[in-house]
Amino acid sequence: MKPLFVKTVVAIFFMLSAIAADAQSNSHNSDTEKSNILKLNIPALFFKNFSLQYERKLSPNHSFALGLRYRPAGNIPFKKTVEDIVDDPSIRVDLAKIGNLGITAEYRFYLGKKGVLSGFYIAPLISYNHYNGDVPVNYYDYVNNVTIDKTATFKGSVNAFTAGFQLGAQWKLSEKIYLDWWIVGPNYGISNGHFDFIGQLNDIEQISLQYELEKIKQTIPLIKIELDGKPDANGAAFNVKGPWAGVRALGINLGYRF
Repeated sequence: MKPLFVKTVVAIFFMLSAIAADAQSNSHNSDTEKSNILKLNIPALFFKNFSLQYERKLSPNHSFALGLRYRPAGNIPFKKTVEDIVDDPSIRVDLAKIGNLGITAEYRFYLGKKGVLSGFYIAPLISYNHYNGDVPVNYYDYVNNVTIDKTATFKGSVNAFTAGFQLGAQWKLSEKIYLDWWIVGPNYGISNGHFDFIGQLNDIEQISLQYELEKIKQTIPLIKIELDGKPDANGAAFNVKGPWAGVRALGINLGYRF
């Protein structure tokens, strides 16, 4: 686990614990009323994404929720959609790998008359995500008047901090079982990262890879890519920084209240 991720988790945990303790001390609800729900995002499992959320009641219409998400490095979900967005044959989306480790904190405002933990809600959120994986980039060599296609696999990671809001609805299915639907949760923030390719490159390969990387800089939307110097005989590298946008949606979470 990355140190920055651990520090973020600890900071948010203590912040929310303080909020919860203060809310609990001022609450007039029955001591026997269960205040916690632990939830699992069911559809995410089909994409090898393990997503858990803990929600705690703070007052009659307010709660906080803390979510943890982990996806081991693997093929990119929805490859065709990603290929359409990237729209650059220089990047081998079919060979790309991505993994994710993230934490999201929400402060929920329930809008209906059912009280906390049931009904429609709006929730300001902050999120930290660490992405790691492979970015394969096509380039070529030229030997004996023959063009030879090659692929440089850049390995690295990106850290992203975002803020936004979540719209959703939660239903009580039984005394202890709940269903939480994340309708839509746009978020926006900043990112930074670094990727390296280590391998032997001749002069023609260096020029070719430089050209392909320069093309990618112009075609990737929103994210700013900067070359970490020119490719040399030992490989190449690039940095990622700039805005980062995301949408948290279509989550179906099955929860247990305790």
